[in-house]
Amino acid sequence: MAPKHKHNDSLDPLTLAMAPPPNETSEQRAKREREEAEALQVSRRIDAELKLAKIALKKRKDAVQVLVLGQSMSGKSTTIKNFQMTYAQKAWSEERASWRAVILLNLVKSVTTVVDILSETMESAELLTTESQGSGKKAQPLTPLNENHRNIIRRLGVLRQIERDLKMLLGSGASEVEDPNEGGDNGPQFNPSRIQEFAVRSSSGWKDILDRIRNPSQGKESEAQRKAFQVISSCRDDILLMWNDKSVRSVLKNREASLEDSPGFFLNDIDRILSPNYEPSDRDIVRARLRTTGVQEYTFTLDRGNHTAVDWIIYDVAGVRTSRAAWIPYFKEITALIFLAPLSSFDETLAEDPRINRLEDTFMLWKTVCSNKLLAKVQIILFMNKTDILKKKLESGIQVNQHIPEFRDKSNDYDTVANWFKKLFKRLYFANTTPGREFISHFTSVVNTEATSQTLAAVQGAILRSDFVNTGLL
Repeated sequence: MAPKHKHNDSLDPLTLAMAPPPNETSEQRAKREREEAEALQVSRRIDAELKLAKIALKKRKDAVQVLVLGQSMSGKSTTIKNFQMTYAQKAWSEERASWRAVILLNLVKSVTTVVDILSETMESAELLTTESQGSGKKAQPLTPLNENHRNIIRRLGVLRQIERDLKMLLGSGASEVEDPNEGGDNGPQFNPSRIQEFAVRSSSGWKDILDRIRNPSQGKESEAQRKAFQVISSCRDDILLMWNDKSVRSVLKNREASLEDSPGFFLNDIDRILSPNYEPSDRDIVRARLRTTGVQEYTFTLDRGNHTAVDWIIYDVAGVRTSRAAWIPYFKEITALIFLAPLSSFDETLAEDPRINRLEDTFMLWKTVCSNKLLAKVQIILFMNKTDILKKKLESGIQVNQHIPEFRDKSNDYDTVANWFKKLFKRLYFANTTPGREFISHFTSVVNTEATSQTLAAVQGAILRSDFVNTGLL
């Protein structure tokens, strides 16, 4: 018989409360001790989690935090890829093979885009021919495309399913905009920023997407990639026949479809990409397009240059106008802001509002950033990006003053145009920013990995100097 507990005034209430109940059986005691042991484990786990959270909070506070801003398709993700490739090579190497699925999707998307343009052109020509015959007029060929092109289009239709499979592999998709612009006798004009674009919801950008591909569940992802590779390979000859066809190129030119300047263009690399042992190169990964929605957070461990590792957190926020209100909360804690201004967009309009010139919108956005009080002590760095495409456009004869009247009758060569744009950014900067602030700018083509690596070295130094000053180390 279990002894009865005697009241003892010397025992404190907590000890009495924790004492085993009177008349406790051996089974009850075993159950109580088991529950107490489980409660102790939960308590220790919570303590450990709180300790890790405290360490993570301190680590985050000590990290260099950089916000990358700019319009949609201004080169933000490509800039972040360059950061990782240059300063976080271990993670870059681990992710390399996983980019293959993204590049295959980019390749298929380019093919289906061409197929759509050719199909629309042939349908429009048939409609106009039927109307002409109905009026009694002699029908004239309205397109260089013929039955051979129609057969190629039909055979390439199998890639529609492959496109859907690859999108399922990468994640749920969404369209950025609804339809291309309409206009002109040649049908809707192609605009790479206005085509329906697949996007993946993710809070850590491409990283968790690539992790899922690298660590497939039940082999489903591996099978999807294998099937996609086989089907695309079986279509290789038709893809090359279509892409190298003079009539197809003529139609694309008339529709102003400069696919080569679009993100994720790999049609000129099809033989290399479809080789059995293909592994994406650095340049392939930088050029690959995988649009993510929402705010992306990338954490890299970079070297300060004095053999001390430091964490960098880089934020990429949506560039479309409707998402810009989400930028404000990130202004408070950041060390630096990299602003992407795509100079090549001087002759383009916003996908969200075709009435607004893209470069003029960039100037307005730059003015807003420079004048924001929350950014008064933040180092702002300007990347005047896509200079390679700017050069191609100017060399093709596109006149800046036809799209930006303020340029007037200045020489239309690259040096004159680029430096004029730089002067505008500089003038807006000093007119709207804190007095005494340094203007830091770089002409960039972030798909050029070697040149961008040199630029990033200078940027890293500028950001760390700012970090040292803000923390009182300088």
